[in-house]
Amino acid sequence: MGSIASRESDVSTLPRVTVSKRHGRDATHTVVALRGELDAAALSSLAKSFDDAIERDGSDVVIDLAGVDFIGAAWIGTFVRSRAYLKSQDRALTVRAPSRVAHRLLDLCGLANLIEPTPCPG
Repeated sequence: MGSIASRESDVSTLPRVTVSKRHGRDATHTVVALRGELDAAALSSLAKSFDDAIERDGSDVVIDLAGVDFIGAAWIGTFVRSRAYLKSQDRALTVRAPSRVAHRLLDLCGLANLIEPTPCPG
């Protein structure tokens, strides 16, 4: 059995999911913000939250990966399946502000086209 300090640090490194509804100029979309280390264990623990966010309503889904420290290949499969499901319902899935590590994996998997364009400062 670990000490209280070690258990507290384990809790602080758990991945988190935040789901919010955003209203833009042209449309309403659901934003799913994922943070932390997204490995296979995180996928099994967050799968229901992720699926619930997609099923929330008929809006498009934006996955915010800005706070991702690590992302495993199992998540890429989830994104691909989710995109296919949403497309079958005339909805879209995009990725916003991926961290460097998330951007690299999306690019290696041929999914960089899912990333929203970065607005030009100005």
